[in-house]
Amino acid sequence: MKENQHFPEAREGGSVSFEMLVQPHLTTAFRVAFLIVHDYHLAQDAVQEALWEAYQSLYRYDERKGTSFRAWFMKIVTHRALNMVRRKKKTEEYADYIDPGQSPLENILQKETEQQIWRAIQTMKPKHRSAIVLYYYEEFSIAEIAKILGVFEGTVKSRLHKARRLIAEKIQVEKETQVITEMGVIMHD
Repeated sequence: MKENQHFPEAREGGSVSFEMLVQPHLTTAFRVAFLIVHDYHLAQDAVQEALWEAYQSLYRYDERKGTSFRAWFMKIVTHRALNMVRRKKKTEEYADYIDPGQSPLENILQKETEQQIWRAIQTMKPKHRSAIVLYYYEEFSIAEIAKILGVFEGTVKSRLHKARRLIAEKIQVEKETQVITEMGVIMHD
């Protein structure tokens, strides 16, 4: 590994200083990877590959370029996760936790809406899914997402717009299907 003049501690402790840099971002890294690949083990693999890549290329990170370490690291994580998706591995549904501050009915309705949204996200192409995950789940700015994905800000905006439209269309289709199903049940009673 080349010496990093931007992280003096990287010259001394090596892996300890690297650990100090990445530790605050590991939960986010796993969440980003998981939301992109939909598979716990593949997300772990993506984060592990990203950690190795970040460790090997830490000397390339330059905070003077205006990119936070978090954004730089998430770019690596996102690309490793997208590589996993491209390998066409099996996916599983993202599970969220119930908010104890809500009534049971509110919890159920919110969970149903979240599941509808998540099912819609799962059907998207990885380029739209990654934009949605980074923007809504990880709260990166459009500029940060553009750097992470290596595209123009306008492209990120376009992908987010299309993704929102796809979500709305998918939810509308589900609602229409549900109404038709309920009508069929009523007519057969």
